[in-house]
Amino acid sequence: MEKGYIEIKVEEGKTPTVEAQLVNNNLWLTKSEMARLFNCFYMKIDANLRSIFKPHLLWEEDVSYTHRFTYKGKECQVEYFNLEVLIFLSYRIATHEAKIFRQFVNSSLREHLQKKKTAEKKIVWVFLPEQKNFWMN
Repeated sequence: MEKGYIEIKVEEGKTPTVEAQLVNNNLWLTKSEMARLFNCFYMKIDANLRSIFKPHLLWEEDVSYTHRFTYKGKECQVEYFNLEVLIFLSYRIATHEAKIFRQFVNSSLREHLQKKKTAEKKIVWVFLPEQKNFWMN
């Protein structure tokens, strides 16, 4: 499974940067990878994920993937979460890195909408409730 990657670079005296590579317009990260990305503890990620999934703000089965494999004769599994979860978490975690990621997401969306607007002159958002996703035409 190709996961893609994302990295937030914060250097003293320089503008922070976000470098991301999506695979099929998505990104898959473990809880540990998200904790490292947002510079917080694993338990903070875990607690926030529970608070997102319990009231069904996101449906866990729609945004996670469990990879099962055998390692040295033992059955193992790793749970991955997609880009949608990462965006949700960034708005719940108050670290500098999460703020940089939120700014990156917002500026990327603005840039994308601006390109679409100049190309089509009209943007329509469509909600498909059976798929629980928003699509832009």
